[in-house]
Amino acid sequence: MYRKNVQIAHIYGVRPNAPRYRLGMPDSERDAFKHLLLLCLPHHAEVDDKRTGESLYPPEVLLEWKRKHEGANNAALSRIGPVDEDAFMDLVADIFEPPLQRLEQIADRLERTGTLTAETAVELREIVSALTDNPAGLDARSVRILAETVDRLGGRRFSRTVAELSEAADKMMRAARRLPER
Repeated sequence: MYRKNVQIAHIYGVRPNAPRYRLGMPDSERDAFKHLLLLCLPHHAEVDDKRTGESLYPPEVLLEWKRKHEGANNAALSRIGPVDEDAFMDLVADIFEPPLQRLEQIADRLERTGTLTAETAVELREIVSALTDNPAGLDARSVRILAETVDRLGGRRFSRTVAELSEAADKMMRAARRLPER
């Protein structure tokens, strides 16, 4: 199943031994959106590496990344206060479409127009990258199970069934994250 390859990273460390920790910085300041970044899992681990994180990625570098990435929206986003990570990640999951859904939209667009635009080519490369970089991406077993499920449901368009199954799986994962650990 497709999962987001993103985590919230703190620009200033949460604990005394964490990279970029600042003694005396209030939690409300450290957890404010202006001091948070969305990073892919490998980069989050690299930025928070206990040995090299602070020297390779000081707060100034991370703040510059954030400013450049957010562009003209940076000032408005910086006014957002502390963020609840679970609620925020649920919003991210709702906003961004899974790669299979994006691929279906591209296929529909190509069927209608019969042309591949530069924009579509870039979008396809992004999807391939997301699936390739995602350790929980599609594997042969997942594809086989999905195809068998679609066959059992019968009489429906494959892409529509895939989208419905993907949406149901995403909802189940969000619900599972809210369950207490055992």
